[in-house]
Amino acid sequence: MSNPEPSDTGRQEERDKMAVTFALKATLRKTMLRTLKGMSDSEIDKQSRDVFRILLDQNFFKKANSVGCYLSMAQGELRTNLIVDHLLKRGTSLYTPYIPAPPSRTHNPSTPSLSGPSSEQDMRMLRLYSTQDLENCPLDRWGIVDPGVERRDMDKSLREDAMNPKAPAMDLILIPGVAFDEECNRLGRGKAYYDRFLQSYTSTRPRPLLMAIALEPQILSHGERVPTWDWDFQLDGIISPSGIVWRKKLEGSN
Repeated sequence: MSNPEPSDTGRQEERDKMAVTFALKATLRKTMLRTLKGMSDSEIDKQSRDVFRILLDQNFFKKANSVGCYLSMAQGELRTNLIVDHLLKRGTSLYTPYIPAPPSRTHNPSTPSLSGPSSEQDMRMLRLYSTQDLENCPLDRWGIVDPGVERRDMDKSLREDAMNPKAPAMDLILIPGVAFDEECNRLGRGKAYYDRFLQSYTSTRPRPLLMAIALEPQILSHGERVPTWDWDFQLDGIISPSGIVWRKKLEGSN
Protein backbone atom coordinates (compact mmCIF):
# COMPACT_ATOMS: atom_id res chain seq x y z
CA MET A 1 0.00 0.00 0.00
CA SER A 2 1.49 3.33 -1.04
CA ASN A 3 2.00 6.17 1.41
CA PRO A 4 -0.52 9.01 1.14
CA GLU A 5 0.63 12.23 -0.49
CA PRO A 6 1.29 15.12 1.93
CA SER A 7 -1.64 17.49 2.21
CA ASP A 8 -1.41 21.05 0.91
CA THR A 9 -1.50 22.21 4.53
CA GLY A 10 1.41 19.92 5.43
CA ARG A 11 3.45 21.14 2.49
CA GLN A 12 2.81 24.76 3.41
CA GLU A 13 3.82 24.13 7.02
CA GLU A 14 7.04 22.53 5.79
CA ARG A 15 7.76 25.49 3.51
CA ASP A 16 7.10 27.92 6.36
CA LYS A 17 9.44 25.99 8.65
CA MET A 18 12.18 25.95 6.02
CA ALA A 19 11.75 29.66 5.35
CA VAL A 20 12.25 30.40 9.05
CA THR A 21 15.38 28.21 9.17
CA PHE A 22 16.69 29.85 6.00
CA ALA A 23 16.24 33.31 7.54
CA LEU A 24 17.91 32.26 10.81
CA LYS A 25 20.88 30.84 8.94
CA ALA A 26 21.24 33.99 6.84
CA THR A 27 21.12 36.24 9.91
CA LEU A 28 23.70 34.22 11.84
CA ARG A 29 25.95 34.00 8.78
CA LYS A 30 25.85 37.77 8.25
CA THR A 31 26.56 38.50 11.91
CA MET A 32 29.43 36.03 12.16
CA LEU A 33 31.08 37.12 8.91
CA ARG A 34 31.03 40.70 10.19
CA THR A 35 32.72 39.56 13.41
CA LEU A 36 35.37 37.59 11.52
CA LYS A 37 36.07 40.52 9.23
CA GLY A 38 36.94 42.56 12.32
CA MET A 39 39.63 40.14 13.51
CA SER A 40 43.21 41.34 13.13
CA ASP A 41 45.72 39.51 10.97
CA SER A 42 47.92 38.83 13.99
CA GLU A 43 45.04 37.34 16.01
CA ILE A 44 44.03 35.00 13.16
CA ASP A 45 47.67 33.92 12.82
CA LYS A 46 48.00 33.25 16.55
CA GLN A 47 44.79 31.23 16.76
CA SER A 48 45.75 29.27 13.63
CA ARG A 49 49.09 28.33 15.24
CA ASP A 50 47.31 27.32 18.45
CA VAL A 51 44.96 24.99 16.56
CA PHE A 52 47.89 23.51 14.63
CA ARG A 53 49.68 22.69 17.90
CA ILE A 54 46.55 21.01 19.27
CA LEU A 55 46.21 18.95 16.08
CA LEU A 56 49.82 17.76 16.31
CA ASP A 57 49.07 16.15 19.68
CA GLN A 58 46.06 14.14 18.46
CA ASN A 59 46.42 10.45 17.65
CA PHE A 60 43.74 10.69 14.93
CA PHE A 61 45.91 13.28 13.19
CA LYS A 62 49.19 11.44 13.72
CA LYS A 63 47.75 8.19 12.36
CA ALA A 64 45.86 9.63 9.37
CA ASN A 65 47.32 8.41 6.08
CA SER A 66 44.89 10.28 3.83
CA VAL A 67 43.47 13.68 4.78
CA GLY A 68 41.12 16.24 3.26
CA CYS A 69 41.85 19.86 4.15
CA TYR A 70 40.75 23.21 2.74
CA LEU A 71 43.17 25.87 1.50
CA SER A 72 42.35 28.97 3.49
CA MET A 73 41.36 32.46 2.45
CA ALA A 74 43.59 35.38 3.42
CA GLN A 75 41.01 36.70 5.89
CA GLY A 76 37.98 35.54 7.85
CA GLU A 77 38.84 31.91 8.62
CA LEU A 78 41.41 29.76 10.35
CA ARG A 79 44.56 29.46 8.25
CA THR A 80 45.68 26.02 7.16
CA ASN A 81 49.11 26.79 5.70
CA LEU A 82 50.95 25.15 8.63
CA ILE A 83 48.69 22.08 8.51
CA VAL A 84 49.01 21.68 4.74
CA ASP A 85 52.79 22.12 4.79
CA HIS A 86 53.13 19.57 7.60
CA LEU A 87 50.99 16.96 5.84
CA LEU A 88 52.84 17.34 2.54
CA LYS A 89 56.25 17.07 4.20
CA ARG A 90 55.31 13.91 6.10
CA GLY A 91 54.04 12.27 2.91
CA THR A 92 50.34 12.11 3.76
CA SER A 93 47.92 11.82 0.84
CA LEU A 94 46.32 15.28 0.91
CA TYR A 95 43.10 16.23 -0.90
CA THR A 96 41.85 19.80 -1.18
CA PRO A 97 38.51 21.22 -2.39
CA TYR A 98 38.11 22.13 -6.05
CA ILE A 99 34.97 23.85 -7.31
CA PRO A 100 34.62 24.14 -11.11
CA ALA A 101 33.48 27.41 -12.66
CA PRO A 102 29.72 27.71 -12.10
CA PRO A 103 27.25 27.14 -14.96
CA SER A 104 24.57 29.69 -15.75
CA ARG A 105 22.29 29.95 -12.71
CA THR A 106 18.78 28.57 -12.94
CA HIS A 107 18.07 28.41 -9.20
CA ASN A 108 17.32 31.41 -7.02
CA PRO A 109 19.66 31.02 -3.98
CA SER A 110 17.34 33.15 -1.83
CA THR A 111 14.58 30.54 -2.11
CA PRO A 112 14.87 27.42 0.08
CA SER A 113 14.15 24.13 -1.68
CA LEU A 114 12.13 21.27 -0.22
CA SER A 115 14.29 18.72 -2.01
CA GLY A 116 17.52 19.33 -0.08
CA PRO A 117 20.79 20.92 -1.19
CA SER A 118 20.39 22.90 -4.41
CA SER A 119 22.01 22.32 -7.78
CA GLU A 120 25.11 24.43 -7.21
CA GLN A 121 28.24 23.18 -8.98
CA ASP A 122 29.54 20.16 -7.06
CA MET A 123 32.79 20.28 -5.12
CA ARG A 124 35.53 17.74 -5.76
CA MET A 125 38.50 16.84 -3.56
CA LEU A 126 41.70 16.67 -5.61
CA ARG A 127 45.14 15.59 -4.48
CA LEU A 128 47.91 18.07 -3.72
CA TYR A 129 51.20 16.25 -4.12
CA SER A 130 54.13 18.22 -2.75
CA THR A 131 55.35 21.55 -1.43
CA GLN A 132 56.64 22.30 -4.94
CA ASP A 133 53.20 21.53 -6.35
CA LEU A 134 51.68 23.91 -3.78
CA GLU A 135 54.21 26.71 -4.33
CA ASN A 136 53.55 26.72 -8.08
CA CYS A 137 49.78 27.19 -7.70
CA PRO A 138 48.30 30.63 -8.51
CA LEU A 139 45.81 32.51 -6.36
CA ASP A 140 42.16 32.74 -7.38
CA ARG A 141 40.00 35.87 -7.22
CA TRP A 142 39.38 35.32 -3.49
CA GLY A 143 43.08 35.08 -2.71
CA ILE A 144 42.92 31.31 -2.18
CA VAL A 145 45.57 29.01 -3.61
CA ASP A 146 44.06 27.40 -6.72
CA PRO A 147 45.69 24.04 -7.58
CA GLY A 148 43.38 23.45 -10.57
CA VAL A 149 42.93 19.97 -12.04
CA GLU A 150 46.54 19.47 -13.21
CA ARG A 151 49.63 18.98 -11.07
CA ARG A 152 51.99 21.95 -10.89
CA ASP A 153 55.07 19.80 -10.29
CA MET A 154 54.53 17.51 -13.30
CA ASP A 155 53.42 18.64 -16.76
CA LYS A 156 49.91 17.66 -17.91
CA SER A 157 49.38 15.09 -15.18
CA LEU A 158 45.85 15.20 -13.75
CA ARG A 159 45.30 15.35 -10.02
CA GLU A 160 43.87 12.26 -8.36
CA ASP A 161 40.23 12.65 -7.36
CA ALA A 162 39.30 11.42 -3.88
CA MET A 163 36.23 9.79 -5.47
CA ASN A 164 38.45 7.60 -7.66
CA PRO A 165 38.04 3.98 -6.47
CA LYS A 166 41.83 3.60 -6.60
CA ALA A 167 42.42 6.59 -4.30
CA PRO A 168 43.06 5.81 -0.63
CA ALA A 169 40.01 6.34 1.56
CA MET A 170 40.31 9.55 3.57
CA ASP A 171 40.72 8.97 7.30
CA LEU A 172 40.10 12.59 8.26
CA ILE A 173 38.61 15.74 6.73
CA LEU A 174 39.37 19.14 8.28
CA ILE A 175 36.37 21.30 7.51
CA PRO A 176 35.85 25.08 7.48
CA GLY A 177 32.65 26.88 8.34
CA VAL A 178 31.15 30.15 9.45
CA ALA A 179 29.74 29.15 12.86
CA PHE A 180 29.58 26.06 15.07
CA ASP A 181 27.82 25.02 18.27
CA GLU A 182 28.66 22.70 21.17
CA GLU A 183 26.58 19.89 19.64
CA CYS A 184 28.90 19.91 16.62
CA ASN A 185 26.45 21.50 14.21
CA ARG A 186 27.94 23.65 11.46
CA LEU A 187 26.84 26.71 9.51
CA GLY A 188 28.58 26.98 6.16
CA ARG A 189 28.47 29.68 3.51
CA GLY A 190 25.14 28.55 2.11
CA LYS A 191 26.22 26.60 -0.98
CA ALA A 192 26.00 23.07 0.54
CA TYR A 193 29.28 22.04 -1.11
CA TYR A 194 30.40 19.85 1.77
CA ASP A 195 26.91 18.41 2.33
CA ARG A 196 26.73 17.16 -1.25
CA PHE A 197 30.32 15.97 -1.36
CA LEU A 198 30.02 13.99 1.86
CA GLN A 199 26.70 12.49 0.79
CA SER A 200 28.31 11.28 -2.43
CA TYR A 201 31.62 10.21 -0.86
CA THR A 202 30.11 8.19 1.97
CA SER A 203 27.81 6.35 -0.43
CA THR A 204 30.86 4.39 -1.63
CA ARG A 205 33.49 4.91 1.09
CA PRO A 206 33.65 4.67 4.89
CA ARG A 207 32.77 7.91 6.65
CA PRO A 208 35.96 9.82 7.52
CA LEU A 209 36.40 11.56 10.85
CA LEU A 210 34.88 15.01 10.27
CA MET A 211 36.62 17.70 12.32
CA ALA A 212 35.98 21.42 12.00
CA ILE A 213 38.85 23.80 12.70
CA ALA A 214 37.67 27.15 13.96
CA LEU A 215 38.60 30.54 15.34
CA GLU A 216 37.34 31.34 18.84
CA PRO A 217 34.50 33.70 17.80
CA GLN A 218 33.04 31.02 15.51
CA ILE A 219 32.01 28.83 18.46
CA LEU A 220 28.58 29.89 19.70
CA SER A 221 28.04 30.47 23.41
CA HIS A 222 26.80 27.66 25.65
CA GLY A 223 23.14 26.94 24.90
CA GLU A 224 23.11 28.68 21.51
CA ARG A 225 22.41 26.51 18.48
CA VAL A 226 23.20 26.65 14.79
CA PRO A 227 19.93 26.42 12.80
CA THR A 228 20.00 23.28 10.65
CA TRP A 229 18.27 21.51 7.79
CA ASP A 230 17.47 17.80 7.98
CA TRP A 231 20.20 17.07 5.43
CA ASP A 232 23.00 19.06 7.13
CA PHE A 233 25.79 16.71 8.20
CA GLN A 234 26.96 16.69 11.82
CA LEU A 235 30.61 17.01 12.71
CA ASP A 236 32.49 14.55 14.90
CA GLY A 237 34.32 17.34 16.65
CA ILE A 238 35.45 20.97 16.55
CA ILE A 239 38.99 22.18 17.23
CA SER A 240 39.51 25.77 18.34
CA PRO A 241 42.34 27.45 20.28
CA SER A 242 40.48 26.49 23.49
CA GLY A 243 40.67 22.77 22.69
CA ILE A 244 38.40 20.11 21.20
CA VAL A 245 34.63 19.82 21.51
CA TRP A 246 33.54 16.27 20.65
CA ARG A 247 30.12 15.14 19.60
CA LYS A 248 28.75 13.44 22.71
CA LYS A 249 28.99 9.84 21.55
CA LEU A 250 32.64 10.40 20.55
CA GLU A 251 33.70 12.30 23.68
CA GLY A 252 37.05 11.07 24.94
CA SER A 253 38.20 9.95 21.48
CA ASN A 254 41.63 10.96 20.23
